[in-house]
Amino acid sequence: MLNTLTVQNCFHFMVPTPMHMWRGCDVPGVMGVLAKDAASGQYNVIDAFDVEQVPDLNALSADPRLGAWMAAAGGLDNLRFDVFLMPNAETPRRRDVVTLLQRSCGFTATPEPAYAHAV
Repeated sequence: MLNTLTVQNCFHFMVPTPMHMWRGCDVPGVMGVLAKDAASGQYNVIDAFDVEQVPDLNALSADPRLGAWMAAAGGLDNLRFDVFLMPNAETPRRRDVVTLLQRSCGFTATPEPAYAHAV
């Protein structure tokens, strides 16, 4: 049954969307970053993170992790985004979902780069 899903091993993300078609909204949830598997045509979750509001295209374009996501996906053409909306969930609950996704999909979250300020 899992082989018929759009996203491999994940029931949380069902509509992988190319970056140029992405729209944000003012609802909390868990963002999924996905990459297309050339062999199966399915998408694999390569990253996920909780958000207070779903970022729009500009916010995704400015995200410091974008380069790492593109490298993991093999380019922008294979990169997709999806969201699991959790409008009534607090941050700890959303983080629990991210942990569940990490365990079930087998990825390690991409850390946000830390920049040091020169003095």
